[in-house]
Amino acid sequence: MLHLILADAELELVPEELWNHPAVIKYSQRRNKKSKNLILDSNFHHSAIREIFPGEENRRGRPDIVHYFLLNSLESPLNLTNNLRVYVHTRNNQTIFIKKETKIPKSYNRFIGLMEDLFHNGFVPSKREPLIWMEDMSLNKLINYLGIDDIVVLNDKGNIENMQLFLSKDQILILGGFPSGDFISDVKNYKNVSIFKEPLISWVVAYELISNYEMKFSIL
Repeated sequence: MLHLILADAELELVPEELWNHPAVIKYSQRRNKKSKNLILDSNFHHSAIREIFPGEENRRGRPDIVHYFLLNSLESPLNLTNNLRVYVHTRNNQTIFIKKETKIPKSYNRFIGLMEDLFHNGFVPSKREPLIWMEDMSLNKLINYLGIDDIVVLNDKGNIENMQLFLSKDQILILGGFPSGDFISDVKNYKNVSIFKEPLISWVVAYELISNYEMKFSIL
């Protein structure tokens, strides 16, 4: 079983410091939702992030990374053959669990609405039979919960290695859920590797890892 963790993902509700910013108010009126119930999205909140959190405007508010990661992973043959589990760990140490049969909306707007429901309720679609649910859990606590010793972090600052060599049957692979910069969580005690000479976006890395895992272990 391959366990993929998208770590330090830039998925969060609009922080309280931004609730009254004109860009956020305008967006909340358009969505007919309170600012505090909106997912932070740099497409609409970039100016607010830049003014209130200078230096973070090119990192925060990137739910699109989570969207593409989940679409790529959950639609893969690896998941459809019950050989994959995916998790999203956020910058605020919340961990999202996703059942393998979950169908992520292909529409970005519908995905955002789904995530807003998740952050509001803690689960979707129902508490009794959730397909997606969220718990307060740091990256290290998630790793301990999974109880798997073989852990590899995909990091463009690591040494370049052949995927066919470091992939193993029962393994945790950790990818960064942010567009640039370093992990917020402490990952230095795990094996850090790179798969390309230049930084790659997370959903591309996920696709490459899944494809190579499928080939190595003859999933297809």
